[in-house]
Amino acid sequence: MDLTTREAAGRLGVNQARVRALAAAGTLAARRVGSQWLIDADSVDQQAALIGAGATSRAMASRIAWAASDLADGGRAGWLHAVERHRVRNRVAGAASALIVQRWFGARAVSTRRYAVGADDLEGILGESDVVATGNSAAAAYRLGLTNVGAGDAYVTVAAVDRLVRDHFLIQSTSGNLTLRLVDHVLHLATARTIDGLCVAPRLIVGVDLAEDADARTRAAGLSLVDRVLDEQRTARHG
Repeated sequence: MDLTTREAAGRLGVNQARVRALAAAGTLAARRVGSQWLIDADSVDQQAALIGAGATSRAMASRIAWAASDLADGGRAGWLHAVERHRVRNRVAGAASALIVQRWFGARAVSTRRYAVGADDLEGILGESDVVATGNSAAAAYRLGLTNVGAGDAYVTVAAVDRLVRDHFLIQSTSGNLTLRLVDHVLHLATARTIDGLCVAPRLIVGVDLAEDADARTRAAGLSLVDRVLDEQRTARHG
């Protein structure tokens, strides 16, 4: 369901100019119809939940978000200095909820594009050496109990997109079944792990991506995954 900027502003307790700014920045899922914004209601509800949880602090820089996810899964985040790694570990271990991590990871990608692609071609795309599966495409690897039929979700570099479009005949579409999350670094590759033959993003990244899904069950699975990782970090810190 779509909302007008006035309706979205009412739900969020902000003015319409702020809603338009959030839509333009991609924080709220929205589409333009003429000169007007139509805002996705689920996206507004997710933003309202973040506000209600006090999870409105500034997003981490992308390199920090990917480091946090790598450290939480036992990686070394070698691109950080030792002092930075210590701070990031403590920050994650001190996170009060998955919603806060969701906010922190808001800048993990520079943009998101959706493409229409044949279901039979998805396996080949996800198997590319510079593609890292996330969201529903990584759910089976992490045993989340979600069903993923005919859709894909992955991280790629900005430079890789043109090649994927050309090689796999991808057609950009706002309702496409393939979501590509563009990054301007190779940290998605540096932090990836291979599970059951599939190259997947770390759990915190996957969880946050799932938590932004329009489906309530998928969102819940994503938040649960993030909370599980946070529990592990708290236990490790106090153990």
